[in-house]
Amino acid sequence: MAFLSLFVGAGTAGFSFSVFLPAMTEDLQTPRSVLVAATSLGWVTASLVSPWVGKLIDQRGARLMLTLGVAGTGVYLAATGLVQAPWQFYLTFGVLGGLTRSVLQNVAPSAMIANWFVRRRTLAFSLASLAPPAASLVFPAFAAWVIVHSGWRTAWVMLGAISVGLALIPVALLVRRRPEDMGLRPDGDAPETTTEALVRASALRTVARGNEDWTLAEVIHSRAFWALALGVALIQLTPQTVVVFLFSYFHDQGMSEAVAATTISVLSLTQVTSRLVFWGPAIAKFGGVQRVSLLWGVLMLIGDVLLNGGHTELTAYLFSAALGVAMGGNLVLQLQIWPEYFGRKAVGAITGTAQIFMGVASAGGPLLGALVLDATGSYGVLFTVLAAACAVGVVLLVVAGRPRRPTPRTLPSAVA
Repeated sequence: MAFLSLFVGAGTAGFSFSVFLPAMTEDLQTPRSVLVAATSLGWVTASLVSPWVGKLIDQRGARLMLTLGVAGTGVYLAATGLVQAPWQFYLTFGVLGGLTRSVLQNVAPSAMIANWFVRRRTLAFSLASLAPPAASLVFPAFAAWVIVHSGWRTAWVMLGAISVGLALIPVALLVRRRPEDMGLRPDGDAPETTTEALVRASALRTVARGNEDWTLAEVIHSRAFWALALGVALIQLTPQTVVVFLFSYFHDQGMSEAVAATTISVLSLTQVTSRLVFWGPAIAKFGGVQRVSLLWGVLMLIGDVLLNGGHTELTAYLFSAALGVAMGGNLVLQLQIWPEYFGRKAVGAITGTAQIFMGVASAGGPLLGALVLDATGSYGVLFTVLAAACAVGVVLLVVAGRPRRPTPRTLPSAVA
């Protein structure tokens, strides 16, 4: 279900939106930055509501929120196909789309996997993280074909119908909050006997407070958490911005629509491959995400530098592949870092709180890129800014390290 949630959420935004951008800009007679602002508004909306979405998922489980999210996706995509003015696009793709994105992409997948897996969590995150690149292999190409033959309005409506048809019934019928609610255990382990449960509970009480099961109050008062959240958000600026402009970037270099669309497929394919053969095994080998997240940031920085030189078809394919390898680490690390560092008891609320930085950064990147391009027509400054943001993000990850859970004495008296 986490895979399906991410598949629908990523497939109806990101690279798919980049395919719509040229046609909508021409038809609506609207500057590129005006339309891209709707994407930024969507991320701001998602970041503002994610903490509350996370709390509801912690309390009630993900089924209700996912059902509403999938249904809402169908509604806002169909409505987007009817827009006649930018403000209407802001309302549908920005506000309504942001509300569904907070569920499908920001909070629910991480919470579900964290609750259902412990020993096999890395494998589960790795498999679920294949959904966005898999969606990018299918949805943009399909949308481009529909736009050519039937127009961009029909394409939006069809994406909405496909999303509802794929996900609504499965999430409404199959999602459950935790395995313990069904008399099961995480990872599919056999249920404990009463004696085993008592022994395990006694052992847990004797273990010093570690990094498991932080409360939201403890997380909010942790400087390391905020450094991590900001660092991840700054690195994530690159993929969130690139997915909006990659198609337009190569098309503006004089390449055909087919070549520009193929670069998306190449990037998505290397994302899938690298997650299977590199990122997931690397996390398992190093025993966690701490070192691997630093490598992710460095590779993303290198990808920004390389992409700026993609002026021929060959370099476009090669550098898109290189950035795809770096982006292969996105979701594996972004989803896993919060339950690994802070436990699963309040993982929904913690993930939602981290999305505040993620949302603001993801909103600012595409909008800044659009303003730069409208003003200068050059991508060089944009890629330089993204590379600098990655560098700062890596430094913050180093400074944050692995958070140490505070003792009650270290918390303010009002929270302890």
